[in-house]
Amino acid sequence: MFIVINSLKKWSLVCFCLLLVMMISSMVLKEHQEQVKADKSNAMQVVKVFDPEIQAKIDFFTEYRLERDKLRSEHSDLLRDTIKNSSSEEDRHNAQENVMKMVQEKQRETEMENLIKAKGFADALVFYRENSVNAIVKANTLTKDEVIQVADVICRMTSVKQEDITISAKP
Repeated sequence: MFIVINSLKKWSLVCFCLLLVMMISSMVLKEHQEQVKADKSNAMQVVKVFDPEIQAKIDFFTEYRLERDKLRSEHSDLLRDTIKNSSSEEDRHNAQENVMKMVQEKQRETEMENLIKAKGFADALVFYRENSVNAIVKANTLTKDEVIQVADVICRMTSVKQEDITISAKP
């Protein structure tokens, strides 16, 4: 049991580091406003031109969701490889449980984000973990009543206590 828990902590740390690297890479790539050319078997040339109007529409919330989904996909691939290639039934079972847990977390986060948006907020990101929830709401500032609204949505969807919920605003 200790080995499995220790292994999960390592995976969490690896995932966090990968997410951090991807976010930094994304910021660096944004700064380069060049044309990118890709040649595929000399048959077709694809040219991507940097368009500031399109880039302006891609905000923090959209970009972070894409990065989060990419990271989850990579983690899911690793777990599926473990399920396929593991010689230990216990390792396969733990990997299957982790896949299910990840799917449930994603579903809860999406539901909470949609319910927060239904309360009138422009956008929201929710990060659900077993004992805590972090929410970022698209707003310049949040009133006490707005914070209570967001916390109420989170409490109804999870078993997390209000003191373990962090809510912040991001324009």
